[in-house]
Amino acid sequence: MEESSPAAVDSSLTVKRDTTATRQQVWDVIADGWTYSQWVVGNTRMRAVDPNWPAPGSTIHHTIGVWPVVLNDETVVESCTPGEELILHAKGRPFGKARIVMRLHDLPDGGCRVEMAEVPIGGPLDWVPRRLALLAAFPRNRECTARLVALAERRPEPE
Repeated sequence: MEESSPAAVDSSLTVKRDTTATRQQVWDVIADGWTYSQWVVGNTRMRAVDPNWPAPGSTIHHTIGVWPVVLNDETVVESCTPGEELILHAKGRPFGKARIVMRLHDLPDGGCRVEMAEVPIGGPLDWVPRRLALLAAFPRNRECTARLVALAERRPEPE
């Protein structure tokens, strides 16, 4: 199995966060591309969101960093199973690209589990061993999922 394939992301270094928000509430935040900079650590602003986000091939355009060191970047959807899984390809120039896998699972007593993992798929970061790359991304992804859950828990439940 290729180390950067979505299935290879299953690991003890995948961030897992449980929430009282429903899977639909979490998905609604993810599916609203304009919220990306609110929950993705390092993204400072959104520049554009394709109208069909998060359909496969759709793109969000965002800015990374803090002025005066900013980078206009984009993230493309590789695959999407609404309400269950989103696989993103983040460009991350000039440092390389990354594949981000987001998965949502219902919990037996209500709410859902959010899983997030990120692996390099090109550029200089591709030379980093997979386990080390997951370890480096773990704190950032832990904060991303905390922010995502906080946004989802404030959303009204779908009727």
